[in-house]
Amino acid sequence: MLKNVLVILAGGLSRRYQKQNTEWQDKILLSVEDEPLLVNLVKKGNFLYDETVLSVNSAVRKEEYKTILQNYTLMNQIDFIIDDQSSSFEGVLLGIGSTLRLLRGKTVQFLPSDRPFLMISLLKSMKICDNGVSFFQSETGMIEPLLALYGPNIYFPKQFEELSLARADVLMRTAPMLKLYDSTAIIEINNLPTRTFDNANSQTELRANTRDIQELEKLDVLPPKTITRSLENAEPESFDEFYLYDFIEKLNDTNNNYAAFLWASYFRKSSLLTEKEYKGLAKKSLKSEHLFWKDNNVPFFALHALQDLIYHFPELTQNSIIKEIKGLKTQLKINPRTIN
Repeated sequence: MLKNVLVILAGGLSRRYQKQNTEWQDKILLSVEDEPLLVNLVKKGNFLYDETVLSVNSAVRKEEYKTILQNYTLMNQIDFIIDDQSSSFEGVLLGIGSTLRLLRGKTVQFLPSDRPFLMISLLKSMKICDNGVSFFQSETGMIEPLLALYGPNIYFPKQFEELSLARADVLMRTAPMLKLYDSTAIIEINNLPTRTFDNANSQTELRANTRDIQELEKLDVLPPKTITRSLENAEPESFDEFYLYDFIEKLNDTNNNYAAFLWASYFRKSSLLTEKEYKGLAKKSLKSEHLFWKDNNVPFFALHALQDLIYHFPELTQNSIIKEIKGLKTQLKINPRTIN
């Protein structure tokens, strides 16, 4: 039976939680009902998961958290994974990538370290995609990439680590199967607080969700929307330059457009594609990816595809693309600085 692991992401810089002229505030150490949020999350995770793991960015932070957990007699109930500094992944993707590498063959549920209002049992309601990702999407189309369930066979080519990728949604956009759960409907039909999926606010008193996490079987969760695509021969059989061109075209033909873009980027970096070949394939891949997510009503990824397109190829910046980007941001109800 596959191990079911909860990974609490605790390696960030907590930028939103800092105040001028004060000491640095670690968001996972914010006080929630007279105990650190770290302790609150570990207690709830241990109740429902085979393993609970803390993903951290340094040995120093690991030791700090170990001391706190020891004071609450929780140290023996948790493991740590420190970011793999040899990887060229950056930001939160470094933590996700490092974790999935070490936990290959297990189902991994990620949980950001600032969600005291969330019923952990909601995460357990998600179905596993063996080679894909399950996540929540609101009625606006907004998703939370850090709150996702990864299957044991997630598509994760080692070569992509050489591309200095940073965004948390990279592996979601390359997965051959996605299951999308309607977070707005879950809140409404179960009469949950509207802030259930919200981040903690460091400016107000925090209160954890106190509903019994044993209510899992009582939760009403609609079947997810499923997006699938073929991913035969996910990695090229050889690095022959003629074969590589056809390989990327086949990925595009099977709707694996973001994977096609990443492979094209890798092959250009390895001098296996000319600049002209790369530009032709990469532009086609990102344009096709935008249409794929638009057709499947995942505006969050459609937005990223357009932003990638004009970031890598600024010569394609046109009024029509800028207008669509603004429209997608309005639909998602996001701050313009949230996605860049």
